[in-house]
Amino acid sequence: MFRVFLIVIFLFCFCIPSFANTNLNSTQDTLLTTSSPTEAKQYKSIESTNEEQLSALIDSLFQMDVLPLGLINEIKLAIARLNNTNTSHSKTSDSVEFPSSEFYSCWEIDKLFPPQDMLKMKGDTSIILTLNEKGFDDYFHPFNGSVTSDFGWRDSAQHNGVDIHLNRGDKIAAAFDGKVRFARNANGYGNVVIIRHYNGLETVYAHLSKIKVKPGQVVIAGQVIGLGGSTGISTAPHLHFEVRFKGAPLNPKYLISFPEQKLLCNALVIKNTRWGLTAFPKDGKIYTIEKGDTLFGIAKHFGTSTKSIKEINGFTSGWVKLKAGQKINVMQ
Repeated sequence: MFRVFLIVIFLFCFCIPSFANTNLNSTQDTLLTTSSPTEAKQYKSIESTNEEQLSALIDSLFQMDVLPLGLINEIKLAIARLNNTNTSHSKTSDSVEFPSSEFYSCWEIDKLFPPQDMLKMKGDTSIILTLNEKGFDDYFHPFNGSVTSDFGWRDSAQHNGVDIHLNRGDKIAAAFDGKVRFARNANGYGNVVIIRHYNGLETVYAHLSKIKVKPGQVVIAGQVIGLGGSTGISTAPHLHFEVRFKGAPLNPKYLISFPEQKLLCNALVIKNTRWGLTAFPKDGKIYTIEKGDTLFGIAKHFGTSTKSIKEINGFTSGWVKLKAGQKINVMQ
């Protein structure tokens, strides 16, 4: 029954017109809050409320003409805390009370990443993840900055994420709702936060100057989880941002448009191929050629073959010339 209140809160957050024009950078606790410092101090007491007190507070919202967004978000955090009691700091847990327990067998806090077990599977191992359901797992861009380094080979080594330019002290936000699995200094990553999300993904935020969350803490999309910095192996302040599934790194640009700061799709196909793990939009049948693309690279990205792409598009020659901006079919 208590989850009903969570639905009520989300209805308030997404349906009340007074929330339409908000300043997304007004408090240190969440990038979604518009509270004044006085209101923020007042709402802080919500953290210690029990279920009965929180229920009474939610009932009182119906008597208010205008609902402060800061109050709503603090209530959301309190609800998440009460609905997720598995905050143990032990190395592993047999409990299923952690995000995406259908994909992960345990909850590790001492290891950076779980075993990449999906890479060991044989045959068709496609898995579909729902990235963005209305009122749940809404995406929030971690930081509004330019991408200075992409995913892939860099200086003869694999770069498992993207680097985003920022200044020391800039606020970094959680990309999705989830639970902090790892939050401390870790060698080359420096101060790093890893969040496991309810959609099956884990996101990594590295080189932070300060960590603002703890392992086991429930967070919501847009909540500040750390401050930008240059700790670890880093030559200048930036955010190293990774997206992983079951320990294996995915190119964040498979699912996020960094220029537009939004998701590219609502559902993502993750597939183990002969070249390793790849990801693409569930309904993504059309691909727009970018500069430097090759037919082999496109086939590898979508877990298919050059022969299949040629057949679908009626390409008859052995070598196909691709032009930037050209659209081709990649799936039947």
